[in-house]
Amino acid sequence: MKDEKGLKVLKWNFTTPRDEYIEQLKTQMSSCVAKWLQDELFHSDFQHHNKALAVMVDHLESEKEGVIGCLDLILKWLTLRFFDTNTSVLMKALEYLKLLFTLLSEEEYHLTENEASSFIPYLILKVGEPKDVIRKDVRAILNRMCLVYPASKMFPFIMEGTKSKNSKQRAECLEELGCLVESYGMNVCQPTPGKALKEIAIHIGDRDNAVRNAALNTIVTVYNVHGDQVFKLIGTLSEKDMSMLEERIKRSAKRPSAAPVKQVDEKPQRTQSINSNANMLRKGPVEDISSKLNQARNMSGHPEAAQMVRREFQLDLDEIENDNGTVRCEMPELVQHKLDDIFEPVLIPEPKIRAVSPHFDDMHSNTASTINFIISQVASGDINTSIQALTQIDEVLRQEDKAEAMSGHIDQFLIATFMQLRLIYNTHMADEKLEKDEIIKLYSCIIGNMISLFQIESLAREASTGVLKDLMHGLITLMLDSRIEDLEEGQQVIRSVNLLVVKVLEKSDQTNILSALLVLLQDSLLATASSPKFSELVMKCLWRMVRLLPDTINSINLDRILLDIHIFMKVFPKEKLKQCKSEFPIRTLKTLLHTLCKLKGPKILDHLTMIDNKNESELEAHLCRMMKHSMDQTGSKSDKETEKGASRIDEKSSKAKVNDFLAEIFKKIGSKENTKEGLAELYEYKKKYSDADIEPFLKNSSQFFQSYVERGLRVIEMEREGKGRIPTSTGISSQMEVTCVPATSTVSSIGNTNGEEVGPSVYLERLKILRQRCGLDNTKQDDRPPLTSLLSKPAVPTVASSTDMLHSKLSQLRESREQHQHSDLDSNQTHSSGTVTTSSSSTANIDDLKKRLERIKSSRK
Repeated sequence: MKDEKGLKVLKWNFTTPRDEYIEQLKTQMSSCVAKWLQDELFHSDFQHHNKALAVMVDHLESEKEGVIGCLDLILKWLTLRFFDTNTSVLMKALEYLKLLFTLLSEEEYHLTENEASSFIPYLILKVGEPKDVIRKDVRAILNRMCLVYPASKMFPFIMEGTKSKNSKQRAECLEELGCLVESYGMNVCQPTPGKALKEIAIHIGDRDNAVRNAALNTIVTVYNVHGDQVFKLIGTLSEKDMSMLEERIKRSAKRPSAAPVKQVDEKPQRTQSINSNANMLRKGPVEDISSKLNQARNMSGHPEAAQMVRREFQLDLDEIENDNGTVRCEMPELVQHKLDDIFEPVLIPEPKIRAVSPHFDDMHSNTASTINFIISQVASGDINTSIQALTQIDEVLRQEDKAEAMSGHIDQFLIATFMQLRLIYNTHMADEKLEKDEIIKLYSCIIGNMISLFQIESLAREASTGVLKDLMHGLITLMLDSRIEDLEEGQQVIRSVNLLVVKVLEKSDQTNILSALLVLLQDSLLATASSPKFSELVMKCLWRMVRLLPDTINSINLDRILLDIHIFMKVFPKEKLKQCKSEFPIRTLKTLLHTLCKLKGPKILDHLTMIDNKNESELEAHLCRMMKHSMDQTGSKSDKETEKGASRIDEKSSKAKVNDFLAEIFKKIGSKENTKEGLAELYEYKKKYSDADIEPFLKNSSQFFQSYVERGLRVIEMEREGKGRIPTSTGISSQMEVTCVPATSTVSSIGNTNGEEVGPSVYLERLKILRQRCGLDNTKQDDRPPLTSLLSKPAVPTVASSTDMLHSKLSQLRESREQHQHSDLDSNQTHSSGTVTTSSSSTANIDDLKKRLERIKSSRK
């Protein structure tokens, strides 16, 4: 029992027994029975089972202490026989059970809850067997079980049997309920007589005649005990069902036991009337007596009067008439009592008052009792009753000052809610008479209540693990119900359920909800009838919980979660998980463990305290592997970061050196003495490091300085590539180059440094520079487009009209030179030799330009 509560072993609860349950029982019985007997008990051949049962019958009396000690295991083994198809084994098993329960009643033994819950539901399955002999034996066993287990606790199990699809089982269970009520009274009805009778009354409208008769007979039995009060207890029935019930009550031979009570009450009145008649007999004349006797005869002839007074209590009118008016009255002899004892002093015993529980007032306060009553109505089979109860609870939850009244009732409320969800799924949705709008309205009330509840975090955290598991099971089942999708507002219901599930995951106690999801996933994978989609949705909920772990890890009881994972891995080892059709279960488990390892680090190994035997699963080994892998990754990552850090330091130091070098070059270019040297060094640097960026150094300088640097680089490039040389023997120093550019120059700023092809405008710019050196005027020149980058290589002109423009400019240059020479000769005959040198230099430059122009033309052809 401890192992089942601690989820160390499978709970004895199944639709059909699987191999896991059989192996588990075999292991548990190995220390309780002889080896040869165990081999017989778990043999594949039914004849060995018969042999084992014969041995158990023989040893029942002689080894009764051992039988009682191992009773839970024996009952579990017998439940397995209920699923066998061989009739002889089943008959032997039932015979043994009759003897067993007779022995237990003689020994005054009482079944435990664990023994009852693992046996009674499976015994009730056999009450629907088609063979009369088996059904009679099962009914006999149920009758004897009431001697070792309270009838009030048997009642819910049998009531659950009335929900079976097997009509014979429903009919037999209803008859058994009637027997329990007849034998033990109305107190046997659980949870309350009203609820129990409403459930029974539903079967009056059953399609099967035997079920209808059994339900009617059971209610008639209750009527014989409680009289007309039964109509209040069963609630409202359809007109057809009510007429059937009234007809059956009229036809029943018994009258309500309440009638004799009335007769007892009426007895004094009848005695008074008889006495008055006697007085009249003494006083009145004979004529009056005879007339009154005739009236009495007439009254006795009336059927109703005859029914009211039984024969033994009726007057013998003939004898009275023949008495001739003399009435003989004999005084009864009085009993003589000893009255001396009355006067002796009486010792009054001291009352023994038990201490009142400190929570007595709270438990029995009006608010608590009201909430309990409303919650009990939530699970009602009547839709309107359930909706009204849910509306009242919703009003409480929406008011902050009243919401705390629900504290302590959360589990109770959630249980009632998922019971109602189960009732809708199994009963209401299958009932074609019910309007689907009513079902949608009920769903809306349930979901609205749940959302209101789980928005209040203090109340949401009160939900226990088992209740959360059942709630999540109900919500996921609802989401997968294809019948909902077919309804008009079905999609809205499913969307609301999605929202509710998210609220439950986020607001519930994180340990409880995570534990509930792990158990639910385990159960869904074990259940053969479970849909794969169901397991998938449970895993999606787990993934969401994994995403929340970084924020919630400190509030989680990690020891308990690891215990649940240990149990999961024990039931589903790695090899078994790999055999699943989907790889999602093993991936989900690995992701959860990886996240926990990542968040807790090596300390996670200290949280295995709740696991008794760590070798039963691979959890500890898996965690150790994960920790080792993460430590290796951390080491390699730190090495890489060290290398990256060193490379960043090298890059920073190299950048600092480059900046210092370029700053030195630009310092030289800015000085008068080292300008050419600086330009040459800058050109060499640009050639060596083509991707070098000198823009930051030029950005803060003047536009004139930028143009000067770019022109200087272009000149050096042309000189070194042999495309043209500009003579340096012009007699104009570098200082003159800087100072001779007039203020009216129309040179545009050079902003294009993207390496585009250079057009004829570059040559025009060079021509303009030559004109400035020669002292010619540039004011008559037309405005020209902005220059492209001088740092890129020159290219062939792309526009044909540019060549013609160059011709016209050359002719203008020639004319202006001649005019200049004539004006110089007229004004001053003694011209300096420097001017002649300049003129000859200009002529040489023009000839050079002509040659280059010819080369351009030939290359284009």
